[in-house]
Amino acid sequence: MIDRPGTGERVYLSIKTFLLSESALRPGERVDVPDLSRRFGASATPVRAALHRLVGERLLTALPGEGFLVPRMNEPDLSDLYQWNAALLVNAARAADVEPAVPVEPPAGDGPIAVLEDLFARLAARSGNVEMEWAVAGASDRLHRPRCAELDLIPEFLDEALELRRLAAIGSAGPLRQAIVTYHRRRLRVVPAIVRSLHGLTDRDPRRPAE
Repeated sequence: MIDRPGTGERVYLSIKTFLLSESALRPGERVDVPDLSRRFGASATPVRAALHRLVGERLLTALPGEGFLVPRMNEPDLSDLYQWNAALLVNAARAADVEPAVPVEPPAGDGPIAVLEDLFARLAARSGNVEMEWAVAGASDRLHRPRCAELDLIPEFLDEALELRRLAAIGSAGPLRQAIVTYHRRRLRVVPAIVRSLHGLTDRDPRRPAE
């Protein structure tokens, strides 16, 4: 198997997209390097390089003797991540009074999650703080799979995303910050159900992910 120039970036992006998809491995499952090599047509070297890069982004965990694992997700960790995301976005939204952050209409063809993540990225970019942009992008990556679960648990998901975009578009920072807080509080209330969904469990399943 011959790796062409640019293979490393292609493999990284392909593996990252795979890991963020609903069909990917569940929390706590091991990543199989040979399987990824076959799946993406690359040797083990760029695959391992990509996996180490994803460890740095906290999308994977590297454990001695166990290789790479999808990080385990429990309720306290997910609650902390939602609260961290809320704090970032409330801070970023302070710039919305200065200049509208986004167009009212989201990009055509985008699904509900893409609409939301586009908004959050634009708010971070509007803050003018590069560290804010990186932090929001990282939080969005780590929350992507939970957001897939949210779609089944929160019927108003798209309406919420569109309302947040509307507030950002009119440059209404105060109401936008409050809407961001309300949005995250709603998710914090369903964290147990989201964690069960990520682990492939249902409300009737007696098993529970480890705390």
